[in-house]
Amino acid sequence: MRDAQGTVVLDGEPVEPEAHEGEDIVVEGAPGNAVTGEEGIFSATGCGLWVQVPPLEPGAHSLVIRGRSGDFSIGVDYALTVSAS
Repeated sequence: MRDAQGTVVLDGEPVEPEAHEGEDIVVEGAPGNAVTGEEGIFSATGCGLWVQVPPLEPGAHSLVIRGRSGDFSIGVDYALTVSAS
């Protein structure tokens, strides 16, 4: 993940990702887990670029995520609607 690159844009404004080199995490895979194919509790390494999104005001928001590392890439566009409490 040393060569990981990515961008996050929230409502047209860039949000700076933070790099995490890796730490042990515990994952609980649900039956039919399409990501790892594993079911039950297992250990893994959590690493990569992470973003903490601030609390959002009620209304419509957009969140655009792009990233890559080596041969892996991802692009996700979210249309979020936050309702009033």
